[in-house]
Order: sequence, then structure tokens, then C-alpha cells
Amino acid sequence: MLFRVDEFIEGVLMNIQFEELRSPEIGELIEKEGVILLPIGACEEHGRHLPVGTDTFMAFQAALEAAERISGKVPIAVLPPVWFGYSVGMLKNWPGTVTIKPKVLIDYVYDMIRSLIDMGFTKILIVNGHGNNPGVLDVAVRSIGDDYKVFPGVVHIYSLWDKEYVRANRTSKEGGIGHAGEIETSVMLHISGLADMSTADDTDRMKSNLTTCPVDGASSRRKKLYLSTWFLENPTYGGAGDPSGATKEFGEKVHEMTVESLVQVIEEFQEIQTKLKNRKLNRKNTRF
Repeated sequence: MLFRVDEFIEGVLMNIQFEELRSPEIGELIEKEGVILLPIGACEEHGRHLPVGTDTFMAFQAALEAAERISGKVPIAVLPPVWFGYSVGMLKNWPGTVTIKPKVLIDYVYDMIRSLIDMGFTKILIVNGHGNNPGVLDVAVRSIGDDYKVFPGVVHIYSLWDKEYVRANRTSKEGGIGHAGEIETSVMLHISGLADMSTADDTDRMKSNLTTCPVDGASSRRKKLYLSTWFLENPTYGGAGDPSGATKEFGEKVHEMTVESLVQVIEEFQEIQTKLKNRKLNRKNTRF
């Protein structure tokens, strides 16, 4: 079940929720050189059966659970999620999509990170749940690095899945794992009660079979070419996959895999940020 403010367990979750902390507590986190997680997703249509906040729900839930697990070892807090991301215009063919221009989203994320840096935080990790955001986020964190010599990280939750496990346990055929497909639907069945399986069918299973551009998120083929899924596919209900065989059990396994992998990422991110904090570089241009 998704964590909600009125359901937090005092002393377990309250102390990792950034917006629930008081200013002196945030000051203590700064002194401890704490890690800040910034979840980001999207608000966009997800077929007929999933809520428009799916990508954000998944990223936020994974960030909260990972932070809770690691909080005994690493000082950490999770920011409120960024609910809106960049979504391609084709998704506007179905109600529910709110998209932010890439240049605006870059500035928005940049300013959030800059505010954290101005406070004194330097270990900032973005947890992304939306497939159209990566390029935008890369530019934002690279720009921060140029301007502040602070180097935030970016992790995409779908990069944390074990593809071998997914391939061995999926029910859908090739083309079934994508936007509003088997994995997203399964995870949402596990973390929320917001999936409506009565409208989940295989109408929008992806049909493209390009050798160099596999569209399925668990394909065994290596991606050599980028092409927009929305250019390649012609969905009826705004999906890009087959959610009909999604199960809560499969979603629990994938979500657990995501959280465990995210904990590992946080540990390594925190370690390398600490290790390289005071290193001296052999550079002629001292600004960089």
C-alpha cells in the first residue's frame, strides 16, 4: 500500500520525510552530510486501467522504502515527489496528461537542487520513474556540476529490474512490457488499490519488431537505435504493453527488487561522494 501522511509510523517513516522535518532537524541532517532523494515521475494517461500518477507513485514508494531501510546506516531524507515530468505530445490524445517543456523542467530540477546546495547538502540523488525524463535530468545534473562542483546522481527505477528474472517470470509476450504494461500494472497492484483490472487487456501490446530498436522493456535484444515508441506504435487506449496477465505477486517481486537495488545504489553513491569530497584535481582551470 502506498505510504500516506496519516499512516506513517512515528519514529520509522516520519524522520525520512523531508517535508515532515522541522528546520533544526534539517540542519542536523546537513551537519551529518546526509543524502537527499528527489523522486520524480509524471502525470500522464496510463491506458484505461492505471492512474495518471503511476510513474510518480512507483518512484516515490521505492524511494521511501529504500530510505527507511538504509536510514540506520546513512543519514537520509526523501523530498516530496515532482509529480509532473516531460511527456511526449502524442499522449495528449488521451485525457490525463500534463507535460512540462524540457527546458522548463531542467530549470525546475536545477533550482530544486540549487536550493539544497545553498542549504549545505551535496549528496543528492534523483529517483526517476518516467521514461521521457532521463535526457532532461542528465542536462540538469550536468549543469549543476558545471556551476557548483556538486555532482548529483540519477537512477531510473526501471534500470533496477533484473531482466533475466523478468523474462523468466513474465506472462506477456514480447511487446507486453512498456507504458501501462505488465510490470507497471503488477507493481501498482502491489503498492496500491488503484489499478482496475476489468479494463486491462492486450489491445495495446506493442507490435514493433525492429532488431535494433526493441520496444519491450525486458527484451533480450540489445538496443542500438532510439526511436519514439509513440512513433512506432498506434495504440487504441494509450498503453504500450499488455497488462492482462499482471499480478500482485509479480509486482511485489519486481518492487522488492527495485527497493533492494536502490539501497545498493544509495550506499555506493554515498560512499563515493564522501571519498571524493576533498580530492585535489590536477587541472589548470581551477573553476572546474
